[in-house]
Formats: sequence, structure tokens, C-alpha cells
Amino acid sequence: MEIEETKVTQKFQTTIPKRIRKRLGVKSGGEVFWHIVKEFVVVDTHKKVNNPVEFLTSQIKMNLDAVKLVHEARSEMA
Repeated sequence: MEIEETKVTQKFQTTIPKRIRKRLGVKSGGEVFWHIVKEFVVVDTHKKVNNPVEFLTSQIKMNLDAVKLVHEARSEMA
């Protein structure tokens, strides 16, 4: 998983990173939909998701090791 970072302007605007725009097919003048799921923000480009939790759980195919993630996070903070 790669993380992209952008700045938020004084008008609360931000730029969708090029790699993400290309992957999602976002075009100038197009629409994106913002969903809040717990403490996560999900951006959808096609349609409003009626049940974001069900949508997200159907998309997750990662095998995450929680202990490894904690060690990595701690080493980055050191």
C-alpha cells in the first residue's frame, strides 16, 4: 500500500494525486463522492455507495500482520 500526501488550501481544496486520478479515471469537471467510514475517508468516482462498510469489506483482500505494522509504525516515529 502506498500513501499519497497533498496539502489543503485556505479554501479547503486539495489536488487528487496524478497516480490516483489515472487509476480511478478522474477527469477535469468530473465528480467524486466522499464517504466517512469510522475514521477513514473513502473517495468514490462512479456512484454513491449505499452501504460503505459492506462495500469496503467486500474489497479488502489484504493479509495484514498487526504486530509487523506496529513495529513499522514505531520505527518510523523514532
